[in-house]
Amino acid sequence: MSQPPSKIKLPGSFLRVGEQLTVDVYAKNGFLLLKKGHYVLTPEQRERLMDVAHGDAEEVAVRLERERLDRAAQREREAASMVPKNPLVEVGFMAGRLEALLLHGLAVPGLAGRLEEMAEELLLLTQRFRDGMLASLFLVPVRSHSLKVATLLALLGRRLGLEPSRLHSLVCAGLSMNVAISQLLNQLGVQRQAMTLSQQDEMYAHPVMSSAILREAGVVDEHWHLLVQTHHEQDDGQGYPAGLCGEEIHPDARLLALVDHLCEHLQQDAVLPSLVMASLFRGELGQFAPALVSLLIKEMGIYPPGTFVRLANNEIAVVTHSGDKANQPRVAALRKLDGPPYADVLLRDTRQPAYRVVEAVAAASAAVKPAYLTRLWTSRLG
Repeated sequence: MSQPPSKIKLPGSFLRVGEQLTVDVYAKNGFLLLKKGHYVLTPEQRERLMDVAHGDAEEVAVRLERERLDRAAQREREAASMVPKNPLVEVGFMAGRLEALLLHGLAVPGLAGRLEEMAEELLLLTQRFRDGMLASLFLVPVRSHSLKVATLLALLGRRLGLEPSRLHSLVCAGLSMNVAISQLLNQLGVQRQAMTLSQQDEMYAHPVMSSAILREAGVVDEHWHLLVQTHHEQDDGQGYPAGLCGEEIHPDARLLALVDHLCEHLQQDAVLPSLVMASLFRGELGQFAPALVSLLIKEMGIYPPGTFVRLANNEIAVVTHSGDKANQPRVAALRKLDGPPYADVLLRDTRQPAYRVVEAVAAASAAVKPAYLTRLWTSRLG
């Protein structure tokens, strides 16, 4: 005897006032409330349905995937007809939107849909502006590092050749993994003393709580939930909240944990990214799968776009794009080490001995504001 179709709570995006229902709506006990094609007539009716509305799990999943593909196709069409964007400017705008979403959580109407749209936008930007998006990791001031984590995941996932739906889930998880502790992270950013016991408890519980918030917001993507729930697990079993180890942890969760950890170190003031990458390679930042570490270093490079270097002629330059060789990136000179900033940047060919990269230097050595550099990545090829 066949089993009845399983039911799941309907995402809020399926219940819009004045629009036809795209699926049958059931109560939790399986009682049919409204047939597909009927309308939600008033905000009050929608609010009542939001508390009880369920749908056939398979039908909802198919509908969500179709909507995601439609959104992605629409973004591709819009991108093809638009003037070139500046990826650093776009990331700056996105950072403000994401901060508001995470801070207000379930109070935001359509939270799940907004996160998914942001993930698709981020995937499109990283596809069109690979070097510019890497530069944004270092040049765009972002209070929460979730956007940086998601950006790097989008780049790495594409390098791994992940299928679109899996890559989408991975980026969504990067954006939303800390939704339960947004306020706590803001507090810790200005708090000088160690975490209190209650703060430690909140931190320990946040992978599960973040997943619960997302489920309440209508997220039915179980891979997304899995990654949020396990992004602090470690191969040696010392992670939390479940203490998983080794093969018990999904490869995507391992990648998310690595990128999360790296971005925390890159966010520290006066830290040279090249030194952080070297420490990661030597295993000083924790034990991570060597294949994932190699993947990350290959994507970032020795001198990632958006970082600063000293050239053989004693100029300070910003790396704009990766070069054919890891030690020969494309750069724009900003000033002599002992002189004022140039009136305009000067492009240098680091393959020439006079402009060879000597060493990485701190951002303060550039003596220019990041906004001055933004235009270097205004290009369809940036």
